[in-house]
Amino acid sequence: MERELQKTNAFFTNIIQNSVDGIVVVDTKGVPLIFNQGAERILGYTAQEMIGNAENFRRFYPVELAAEMMRRMRSDEYGPPDKLTTTRMTFINKNGEEVPVNFSATIIRERGQEVGSVGIFSDLREILKVHQELEAAQAQLVHSDKIASLGRMSAGVAHEINNPLAGILIYAELLKRDLADDAAHRENLEVIINQTMRCQQIVNRLLDFSRQSLGDQKLFDVNEIIRRCVDLISHQAFFHNIKVVQELDPFLPQIVGDPGQLQQVFTNLLLNAADAMSGQGQITIISRPTPQGDGIILTFTDTGCGIAPEIRDKIFEPFFTAKAPGKGTGLGLSIVYGVIQRHGGTISADSLQGAGTTFTVRLPLEARDQKAGLEFD
Repeated sequence: MERELQKTNAFFTNIIQNSVDGIVVVDTKGVPLIFNQGAERILGYTAQEMIGNAENFRRFYPVELAAEMMRRMRSDEYGPPDKLTTTRMTFINKNGEEVPVNFSATIIRERGQEVGSVGIFSDLREILKVHQELEAAQAQLVHSDKIASLGRMSAGVAHEINNPLAGILIYAELLKRDLADDAAHRENLEVIINQTMRCQQIVNRLLDFSRQSLGDQKLFDVNEIIRRCVDLISHQAFFHNIKVVQELDPFLPQIVGDPGQLQQVFTNLLLNAADAMSGQGQITIISRPTPQGDGIILTFTDTGCGIAPEIRDKIFEPFFTAKAPGKGTGLGLSIVYGVIQRHGGTISADSLQGAGTTFTVRLPLEARDQKAGLEFD
């Protein structure tokens, strides 16, 4: 009989120790009697540190929290008598990190008297991480669908507007030639021509936005494209008081994609950064391979005004701009987003208002043309 009891005890001990959930048993004074391997893994403490040591136990399960849990278990408001149904809680592990858990507990009685309690908790960190990734993926899908719809509409609008604009320009130029001796009317016609050309530029931006397929793909050096962008814009007057720091990994792997479209992306990001700094400050460009070696990571960091929290989620939306009227169409970052997506990559923005912004671009080594459902005529 004694041997059978020992086998039974060993069996139950094995079940408790090998549970993926944390299982902790304490007496009525809050002294741990059992601290299983699941609890060790979740909280970082060893059973040796915990068993018999109430002081260590209170580091992650303070007296106030323990008293509240006991009050709930003795009440019938939170489940059956002597039990606490699953409750979301946060423990602090040995490293001082918050650990979200699902926690349930039961009072242990012998002959009607409380002799202790058992708490069981499961780690929610991985579940919450997956949930956050799913929410981010859903948000990106919604954004992609919105861009697809607006792209189709933009392409149609742009084509419809382009022809009348061309007609206005032609006839304005003819009138200007016929009124060679009429300075006042020629001046008015110059205004018409300039404003019409501005409209054409906006229409061309719409066409750029709606052109959602990759051009000729080839193997190329992204560092070289970045250097070319910096050389092209650094001679502009707006960049004379801006320092551009390039920390480009000389061993950065080449990628397959459309270098022309990516040059447009990098130019837009640099111009945006310059605008955010009002033409004075520093832009730092860093390139490096991904830790897995399956792609590259590029960061563009400015020392500008940053992005206000209330508009941070809108910056990649078409036609959204925080600039003054007439200073932007709100298509620059939408075009950037579309090009990166078509290359199978991602772009994100981290910003602290008043302290600058970092755009992070991740690109695979070979572009996966993400044009399904995104190609506009």
